[in-house]
Amino acid sequence: MSNETKAATFEVLPQQTYVPCKTDYLWGETRHKPFVVWSVHGDRIKVWDPSGGQRLGGFRWIARRNLHESGKTKTGKERKTGYRLHSGPPEEDQELCGSCFRWLDLDQFDATALVYGHSTCRTCKAEIEKMYGVAG
Repeated sequence: MSNETKAATFEVLPQQTYVPCKTDYLWGETRHKPFVVWSVHGDRIKVWDPSGGQRLGGFRWIARRNLHESGKTKTGKERKTGYRLHSGPPEEDQELCGSCFRWLDLDQFDATALVYGHSTCRTCKAEIEKMYGVAG
């Protein structure tokens, strides 16, 4: 398969979300740094990273070759590097959950901020309350 054919089957689009292909590291440590595609500039992709920069995240650049449609290679092995497509782009009237980094309908949220990465869906809120208890 030529590079042109391969590139045509998977398109990187603004507002897609990606997560690392490998999240387990030494000593059971996990790294889960999702990001949102902000804009596409040929082989360079500008992304918004909620954990980058100061306070509310920041922008950084990712090479197109590091973004994959799935976490598996064409032979079925788990990828050890790069980022896999997670969600998006959103449909009309969807919001981004800042915990699971998925685009969801507004009625699936317990709290919305209408800002990237700061709303929480009901499923994530229930998991957070189960782990840490209910604030009150």
